[in-house]
Amino acid sequence: MKKTFLLALLALMTTTGFSQTLGIKGGATYYTFSGSGARDYEHRLGYTAGIMVQQHINDLVGVQVEALYTSKGGKIEYSSGNDEVQGSHRLNYLDVPLLLHLSSSGLFFDLGPQVSFITKGRHVREVTSGTTTTTTKSDITDQPYSIDFGYVAGLGYRASSGIGLELRYNGGLKKVDDEGLSVGIERRNSGFNLMLSYIMGH
Repeated sequence: MKKTFLLALLALMTTTGFSQTLGIKGGATYYTFSGSGARDYEHRLGYTAGIMVQQHINDLVGVQVEALYTSKGGKIEYSSGNDEVQGSHRLNYLDVPLLLHLSSSGLFFDLGPQVSFITKGRHVREVTSGTTTTTTKSDITDQPYSIDFGYVAGLGYRASSGIGLELRYNGGLKKVDDEGLSVGIERRNSGFNLMLSYIMGH
């Protein structure tokens, strides 16, 4: 399904008569969970990388579609008796945002919806007792919903060389959990991407 969705979007972008450009991007992510059931969660660092296609209607307005492999999730720390416990949810998604792209004098603003497909999920639990730490890793790929919906808003600057720097916020619109112990708890993906990009032939 995700391959069909991505191919349909790319086909839409390449069949119009406006000028188009292809680019690559990647960078760091800083994600956690939001919602009433996620108040004790902290951010965790991750990564994102992928491709983008821009269709420019004029010098100011365009449309941009991307396919980004993005690490999300969150971590939580608590005490259990004399033990210190850290639990980390590491959720990897294929993000496909469809964005309104506004640009002027190098500055740009992106805004639009995003659909995300889960590709891998792991829960890492570290228990520290004194000077000893025990790590347990569990595959939880089948526990989050296979498709997530959200929105994207970002600001950036692109130099005449085609190199750009941008800060983006991603907000989830639906609960993450479909199975497992967290079903019924309101947790949504929420976080920031700091990315470098390069537009070819800019």
